[in-house]
Amino acid sequence: QGNYVYPDGFDPETGEWLEGYDEQRAAWEEQYAQAHARWEAHVKQQAEAKKAEVEAGEATSYSSGETVDESTSGALASDEALQALREKLTGGN
Repeated sequence: QGNYVYPDGFDPETGEWLEGYDEQRAAWEEQYAQAHARWEAHVKQQAEAKKAEVEAGEATSYSSGETVDESTSGALASDEALQALREKLTGGN
């Protein structure tokens, strides 16, 4: 079942590396270690983000009980706000 292609020199039936494939094994183990480190960093980042979100009191999931005023939502709520920002950043020129 599945289409996983095992690295050269690895016997999937026994779960062991064959003799003479030491370089392939070392390369695969290095790739695995790097991928695992990235995964651990990702999990840590997600946990920290969730903790910060809880501390800030912001929920990421949708709640039907909360309403948002459409006119003030978003990064720039209106064309007027965008124009005011442009004027501020360009010094009114």
